[in-house]
Amino acid sequence: MEIKFKKQVKIILEECLKVKKEESVLIITDKNKREIADSIFNKAKKIAKKVKIIEIPIPKVSGIEPPKEVAKEMLKYNVILAPTTQSITHTHASRDAVKAGARVATLPGINEIIMNESMLADYDKVKAFTLKVLKAVKNAKNITIETKKGTKLSLVTRGRRWFADTGKIKFSGNLPAGEVFIAPLEGAANGKIIVDIFKHDKEIYAKKGTVITVEKGNVTKVSDKNCKIANLFKTIKHATNIAEFGIGTNYKAKVIGNILQDEKAIGTCHIAFGSNFSMGGKVKAGMHLDLIIKNPTIKKDGKIIMRSGKFS
Repeated sequence: MEIKFKKQVKIILEECLKVKKEESVLIITDKNKREIADSIFNKAKKIAKKVKIIEIPIPKVSGIEPPKEVAKEMLKYNVILAPTTQSITHTHASRDAVKAGARVATLPGINEIIMNESMLADYDKVKAFTLKVLKAVKNAKNITIETKKGTKLSLVTRGRRWFADTGKIKFSGNLPAGEVFIAPLEGAANGKIIVDIFKHDKEIYAKKGTVITVEKGNVTKVSDKNCKIANLFKTIKHATNIAEFGIGTNYKAKVIGNILQDEKAIGTCHIAFGSNFSMGGKVKAGMHLDLIIKNPTIKKDGKIIMRSGKFS
């Protein structure tokens, strides 16, 4: 069978995950992402001794646990790939699989555009730049984010670990990769976010210009009370938690209205709401959702490290 996305799946399996012939590979997908999953499956069969594909239902939002039987199956494999509509990155199932020794690559929202753009990056180059950004923010006690449109948010990062998602996966990571991220201290974020873009494909979480107010680590107000994110905040426990701060580092990524790629774009940062337990935080929510901020000015302990989207 002819493998679609031949170069891309080679990068995924051989460069990013370094799958070996004696290993087993599990692919978790859903009806929307089956074509990409099948391409990975067909290439993986040529490399690994055992390959299995499982199709799961599509949950309403990212961060919801996969079915229990799937979580159990994940404990039996060396390598797990999840090209899915919603993310299983920040779940107990993924974390437990890593603890059991698996390398886990999640590809939430992956589509043909992304496969033909940021997935084709040189991941040696992405890794080098990501580690450079990591060095710039490491040991930061406080981070502030400002934009010309009025975003002004302060975060406390003291004592929390920074992570580098380089694409060279030893434990877990996103593909396409390219970000440096951290779980800020709970209860300590304050300020407001003016939405630039808060959508994922056809799902619009908030319109441009919506104001999201943050006090003591949680969202306390959304100017558009009827938007999708406002409703999620009302219905999902702990969804208002400021869960993550990240900076994009993939030179091939452009902002296209898909969170998987947008959060990796150089010149952006992102704030996530909901779960942060998978990155050293204390909150488990039924959601982990990222909002992209374009052209931010970012300060580490008062010193500018990015000015209007450009690194200092």
